[in-house]
Amino acid sequence: MADVPNRENTQFDKLTPEERAELGRRGGIASGESKRKKKAMREVLESLLGMPMKAGEETDIEGIQNFAALKGKNITVQDAVMIAQIQKALKGDTTAATFVRDTSGQKPVETHEVDMNLPVFFEGEDELEE
Repeated sequence: MADVPNRENTQFDKLTPEERAELGRRGGIASGESKRKKKAMREVLESLLGMPMKAGEETDIEGIQNFAALKGKNITVQDAVMIAQIQKALKGDTTAATFVRDTSGQKPVETHEVDMNLPVFFEGEDELEE
């Protein structure tokens, strides 16, 4: 990368190959540590979300026949969060409705169209016409 023309020299360009390798090694170690921390937080969050809201036997949410029958049942934290989002969506909170839609796997595919009809100009165009 150091031999790329028209590029301003950076401090990295002035380092020896050994110094660059050391910086890369340190960056790899820091990246691994960051990934381990994120994984640990994700695992703790999964554990917390799986906990029942209160002591005692957890209610099997699959056996509940209607939304109102959930009141007072011992459900998981995750179930409670999902129910709260549904309740907010039912009251007109569009952000909650979007969350429920996306989390349930119904997120629409996002596509972007780019119009590439741009004029192309060649330097010395006048000489080409002769």
